[in-house]
Amino acid sequence: MMINKRYSIFPTSKNSGSCLFLDFLNKTFPKSKRSQAWGMDLIIAVMLFLMGMIVFMIYTINSSSESNEEIAQLSLEGELIMTNILSEGYPDDWNSSNVVNIGIIDNEKINQTKLERFYDLSISNYGKTKSIFDTEYDYFFVVDNMTIRGLGVGGIGKPGTDIDNLNTSSLLKISRLTLYNYKVKNSYLYIWKE
Repeated sequence: MMINKRYSIFPTSKNSGSCLFLDFLNKTFPKSKRSQAWGMDLIIAVMLFLMGMIVFMIYTINSSSESNEEIAQLSLEGELIMTNILSEGYPDDWNSSNVVNIGIIDNEKINQTKLERFYDLSISNYGKTKSIFDTEYDYFFVVDNMTIRGLGVGGIGKPGTDIDNLNTSSLLKISRLTLYNYKVKNSYLYIWKE
């Protein structure tokens, strides 16, 4: 099969019949060992780059699925803890010695006595409250303008917690509206893993 020279992609020179483009490359870039080494460097660099990209992609894919699983677990446990806190608790008139479920609600509003008991229990035995909530995560419960025995407190939960300066990679905040002191207030549960 013969290709017509008019339609050839690379026109040939009249004398040699070789491709003009290849003649140009041979004159401009003569073959040498230095250019072969440069070509090998380029191949190695491309291979290293591609391997790095593959490792990065694998890490990114696995990292995001682990993060999603952790957030889902935090959300599930946070919802359970918030539901327990915003219930009546068990027994109805629970105290630190007989509590089975911690709850601070009576007649669809926050009961100040139960709120103070919850606060006292979290200060004296935070580990017991985590055990009652059946969680491995740390928590901190906040109600807007919450007072304990007439004094304003930042919240109830892990002692020494400062939500504004909490340094953790996985923190979840759950919000609810509640009745406290005959007013609708925001309540928040912060849950995290250290």
